Amino acid sequence: MKTIRIHTYFLAGISLLIPVLGFGAPKDNQSKSLTVIQAESKADGESAITTERLVECLRSLPSIDGIEAEIHSEVVFLRDINGKTGDNRHIKVHTARLEVNYMLQQKDLIIVTTRSVQGQEPVFREVERSLKQSQVFVSNPANGDIYAGKSNSMQYYFSSAEAAAKDAKERARIWLSSQANVVCRQ
Repeated sequence: MKTIRIHTYFLAGISLLIPVLGFGAPKDNQSKSLTVIQAESKADGESAITTERLVECLRSLPSIDGIEAEIHSEVVFLRDINGKTGDNRHIKVHTARLEVNYMLQQKDLIIVTTRSVQGQEPVFREVERSLKQSQVFVSNPANGDIYAGKSNSMQYYFSSAEAAAKDAKERARIWLSSQANVVCRQ
């Protein structure tokens, strides 16, 4: 890319200064224009690399039936269980965590341009890659079957490992079904 700056100077005023400076008077008093061209080039040989995503899709998604949830259980002391005043005791509560692993397929177009005087053509290259991805789903305690505390500080819990695992699996199933439209079509 070249930038050209053009400066135009009007010389009529210079003809009046010539006799004052001691030079001979000009033969005729004419107005003349002088054009000075200053060129600036960006041909520094520097390369610019840009990337454009052509394709991004999921290679395949696992079946939710083949994935088991990891269960975390702990014993906690709860007050006013299920709204019963005075029902304060230790209860075993459960949380489920489910991890879905899948492969993401990406295809990028890499464009390398070089600024030079010769005006080289840009270089185009397609790059494909597969990336291992994972999505984690945790059971939501708000869907639990027991609660403790007063109305302004109520907290929910899962009293069974099966209920916590079912909640996490349902979350994963919904996500998997929503991703079905971005599976690679090959």
